[in-house]
Amino acid sequence: MVEQDWQARARQRQRRINTVIGALFAVGLVCGFLVGFFEDDKAGLVAPNSIPPWLAVTSAIVFIVAVSFGSWKLMKESDEHERVIHTKTTVIAGNVMLIGFPAWFVLWKGGITPEPDALWLFMAGIISSMIAFAWYKFR
Repeated sequence: MVEQDWQARARQRQRRINTVIGALFAVGLVCGFLVGFFEDDKAGLVAPNSIPPWLAVTSAIVFIVAVSFGSWKLMKESDEHERVIHTKTTVIAGNVMLIGFPAWFVLWKGGITPEPDALWLFMAGIISSMIAFAWYKFR
């Protein structure tokens, strides 16, 4: 069977997407390894001051640059349908955090719940984004 031009372009596009995702995975793997290597063994899993400040600053900068650059590169490779899905999932995750924090904060001020925890809010945003992505992508 003769390969069509669009098939070659689709494979090249998928290869570029996989390269970006692989590079982001590798950056995250290295940062995670360094955090685990330098983390204080006596500190708890989410204890403050458990890694050196230089590593915290470096990891934060690498995270911001990697996510910004990776998002930009992936957005260039996405078609219109994928962009709409990613926009919708981002809005849903943002709404979960924008609605969740004030509600939790007011309940905390009323003495009903513990103080708002950024990690739980972040995880709620990530999980809602994953659920929304699955819904919009596979329905």
